[in-house]
Amino acid sequence: MAPNDILKAPINIAELLLSKKLEPLPADCQQRLAKVAALDVTNYSEMEVRSYVIDPIVEALGYEKGTVFEPTLERRVTFLGKHIFPDYQLALWNENFWLIEAKKPRLDKIAFESDDLRQAIEYSVHPTINASLVVLCDGVKLEVFDREASVEAPLLRVEIKNLVTDFDKVRALLEPMQVWFFQKRRVARLIDKVFDKEFNMRRVEEFAQLVEGRLNNKHQLVLENFRKTPKPDEGSDIRFINSAPALEIVEQYFFFDYPIPVVNAIDRRLAELSAPNSFQVMYRIFPDKLRDVNDTYMGHALTYLTRLGEQTPKALWMPTWLTKNTADKQDLEAVTKGLLKQCLTYFEDYPDYRTILLAANTFRRIAKIYAIAADAVRKTGAQMHALARHELPEMSWGQFLASPQGQIIAHMESAALIATKEFVRRNNGGNGGFKTESARHELRGLWQLELTLLRSISNYAKLRAERSLGEMAMVEWSSVAYDNLGHLTLVYLHPFPKWKAYALAEHGEQVETLAAMGAWSARELLGIPQEADVEPLDDTVIADRFFFRDVETMRALRSAYRGEKASHPPVSP
Repeated sequence: MAPNDILKAPINIAELLLSKKLEPLPADCQQRLAKVAALDVTNYSEMEVRSYVIDPIVEALGYEKGTVFEPTLERRVTFLGKHIFPDYQLALWNENFWLIEAKKPRLDKIAFESDDLRQAIEYSVHPTINASLVVLCDGVKLEVFDREASVEAPLLRVEIKNLVTDFDKVRALLEPMQVWFFQKRRVARLIDKVFDKEFNMRRVEEFAQLVEGRLNNKHQLVLENFRKTPKPDEGSDIRFINSAPALEIVEQYFFFDYPIPVVNAIDRRLAELSAPNSFQVMYRIFPDKLRDVNDTYMGHALTYLTRLGEQTPKALWMPTWLTKNTADKQDLEAVTKGLLKQCLTYFEDYPDYRTILLAANTFRRIAKIYAIAADAVRKTGAQMHALARHELPEMSWGQFLASPQGQIIAHMESAALIATKEFVRRNNGGNGGFKTESARHELRGLWQLELTLLRSISNYAKLRAERSLGEMAMVEWSSVAYDNLGHLTLVYLHPFPKWKAYALAEHGEQVETLAAMGAWSARELLGIPQEADVEPLDDTVIADRFFFRDVETMRALRSAYRGEKASHPPVSP
């Protein structure tokens, strides 16, 4: 389902949160299952059914000895001193959750009989097993029973000859993560069974408190389990980047902030792709015609130049807007110095790119206002989170980090990127020209819209705190009172001591300006303690940088984001 369709279709969030989408079955598993389906089991013993039919099925489901999803064979359990030995007990994290009983093939029976099921049910109720799901298999057929729902008919019946085509039905019940979620649904089902007949509201409230207390007490245990659990691949981004083409790296990664190791992988890969000729990479990043960019994009572009300069002093082609002030049009160091200056001065020499950067941050701020204030957006976030819970592999970083707030942030960032791209398209003229005044006029209108939205909320600062999205980015203040591009530039220069020293030596005043706006990277470079007071900048300096010298609009937005009452009537959009 596409994100735009979320509000159009009814979504059962509770159902999605308690279920998990199947991942594609590997080809080698399909091949093994095809061999099982083709077996002639006419004269098989029960032991042969276990070895040649059930064992491959259990393996294909994802259970393996010595892992957290472990099959146990014929482990003794005791009833009133009598020892019995269930064929298979299937464990998740050392807890038994379901079992399989093998039977000798009965080709004359299309279904199992009561005696077959009775024995398995007896095993399932043992306290060390307590399995709701009970599976019978005789090499001809496989039946799954949910003993808490019905012992009159199976939940699923699959003929082994159809195992390949029907295996997803088996997986949907018996794969480790599917069983894990079945158990969670089992808990919810038991709550329904108990409280459907409740008549005392206080009892419901008391029970809710008890459950909440027990879950709260599990927090430390869950953290400890997380620490012990084998982690999903943490280097997937880096591995993808190491083999990706320039187009995918630039268009998928340049617009977002990443940890330094990922940033290093990005610029190293692009430098690698630039040998022996950097034209394709250079033109993708720096086309002659203005393109959609944001603060992070320009930070990545700068680190690409610095990394490329480590392997070659020259580039056969560079865009004219980057080389117009350099004598040698192929001198990488000169161009890198020029772009570094622009990143530290918020593109004071290139007002059209400054306008695009300001628009990108404005769209982002407006999207954040809607994300905080609009209940429909928050509802969409909850629904998208439920879909992500259902769709993403359970053992993935995306799953570990998933939250409704994260979905809202992703939606917010996506909306801002789309709006910026459209802003640039509207204002790009023919022959590579940019409609400077049209773009500025539109941007001024966006600031008025932003003010109108903020003033329609009694106290945005307080509402934002109560509905926090938990993100670390200074969205509200970027290009209002804070230079996010300058800060990111200094952060991204960390692996390049030469260029950090150059920035301090040649652009010390700009670094001090960034420190005065609160950039910790600038304070660190200047040796200023993070908690130390720094003399604030004059409002005219900030307005010149971010608002085309419009001090009143800058002050109005700053006050509105602080939650201060406006001293004049709301601005018309």
